[in-house]
Amino acid sequence: MPRSLIKLALEGTDEARRRLFAQVSELVISNLEERTDRELAIFSEVIIKLYSVGTPKDRARLAHKLATHVNTPPELARKIAQDDVSVAMPLLAQSPALTQEDLIDFVERLSNAHLQVIARRTDLSTEVSDAIAEKGDRPVHRILVGNREIKLSRETMLSFVKYATEDVVLREDLCLRSDLSPAVCRALLPLVDDETKKRLRSIIEGSLSQEQLDQIARLKVLRREFGEALSNPDMALLWREAERSDITVNELMILLLQDGRFNHAIELLSARGRTAQKALKDAVFNGKKDVVLRTAAKAGLDTPTFALFAKVRCDHLKIPAAQGSEWTATYKKFLDGSAQSKQSRCGDFQANRREKKTRNATDRPARSAAM
Repeated sequence: MPRSLIKLALEGTDEARRRLFAQVSELVISNLEERTDRELAIFSEVIIKLYSVGTPKDRARLAHKLATHVNTPPELARKIAQDDVSVAMPLLAQSPALTQEDLIDFVERLSNAHLQVIARRTDLSTEVSDAIAEKGDRPVHRILVGNREIKLSRETMLSFVKYATEDVVLREDLCLRSDLSPAVCRALLPLVDDETKKRLRSIIEGSLSQEQLDQIARLKVLRREFGEALSNPDMALLWREAERSDITVNELMILLLQDGRFNHAIELLSARGRTAQKALKDAVFNGKKDVVLRTAAKAGLDTPTFALFAKVRCDHLKIPAAQGSEWTATYKKFLDGSAQSKQSRCGDFQANRREKKTRNATDRPARSAAM
């Protein structure tokens, strides 16, 4: 141990102990990955004894450095996790040194502010989430329901259905979970709008995939964050705003179509698909399918997005929905054919390159001999 640290330890005043806490912490965490388990154990004993005199800034720095470290001594991890939430947050949120039993203990004893942090962890067992659901307040419940990385027990979700009758935010997030059981879906049906009813019934029937649920959740976030900018009638400006917000053409098309802005969707499609707006509108309204398919492919529309566009077209023109299904099936074949054609061309190109290289390699000795 450096002499300066020994001197501080011998001095014994609160100020000396405070400086000792800061310097010992800095000494260890500056080369944390190189410390042996024995060194970390000794460090833990010293820091726990000095912990009460450490400044909030020094304690927070220590918590941040130890948050993701696999070999953090469990006693020290537990000590920091029980500190003020402003200090404990990084370690409480993700430290692998904290066991599920530790988390349950914290849920029973710590504040709702601490529970908000724990509820965001991606490694929560159903036992921990059950405990959080029982002890937490409304903000904690919302965070837990919105944590789509964990599974909630059937009992906890049914208890959340009761809260969902009065809490719109919790209800919306609960309906977007991928681990909803049929019983929970049926319990939610009387509380939701027609569109959500369709989605819940699809889950009951097992026809809604995780990818679709993720997209629904993503669109919900975009609609909230993009806000008033989405109402811009100028598609050129709207697309520039969307690009700045990392919104894809598929996502923006879906948002427009969901809002009933069919003509704006056509305008966006014409710009992204490099087809004159008048020509595309004529093709859409007069059933010139080939023009629409080529434009959508150039714009980069996914099949599900095109399917929604085709459905809205049928609704807008008051024509049978079967035509939308037929257009979607044709579009999928069109994309598959284009992908196969592109792969074939790439294969031919690579084969020609290899053949050319082989010929060049064979010709080289002959040219050398001629020289």
